Amino acid sequence: MKKIIAALSLGMLVAGGSAFAQTSTKPQDQKPRSEMRAAMKDRAQKSPEEMAQMKTDRMAQRLELNAAQKSQLQALNMRQAQEMKAMRESHKATGEKSPEQRAQMQEARKANHDQWQAELKSILTAEQYAKHEADREQMKQKRADGRKGQKSGEHKKSGEHKKRGEYKKQQQGK
Repeated sequence: MKKIIAALSLGMLVAGGSAFAQTSTKPQDQKPRSEMRAAMKDRAQKSPEEMAQMKTDRMAQRLELNAAQKSQLQALNMRQAQEMKAMRESHKATGEKSPEQRAQMQEARKANHDQWQAELKSILTAEQYAKHEADREQMKQKRADGRKGQKSGEHKKSGEHKKRGEYKKQQQGK
């Protein structure tokens, strides 16, 4: 009987100690999802002028732009923000989209982005553009790391995307 009690107490000590030893894999500087969603909602409610100003300020600080470059970039970002808003509104008006329509929307966004990149390249110096490209690659890598090694389309195989879509429809119906 004493052996059983001793074994159980030892087992509980080991189990309890391992529970305290676990650490969170979440980075300390990462915001909770609720805060991230609120930030995304705030950003979605901003006007094209506000979005262009935020983007210009962020790029001007990172790339150390002069006044002339900053004004050119502001005009470019303003034009792009207005075009993107017009695209979003026209796509929302069409309702349900077929795969062909989705592909067309994606191509339109890509063309808009490519045009923006070409004009940006003409505004920035070679060093600034190289820094901009390095920052873009770093963000791509960060997003890829955020997926935690999940293969492309893995969420579709599990049916998780359908669950999220059903939940969204339920929430919109309320």
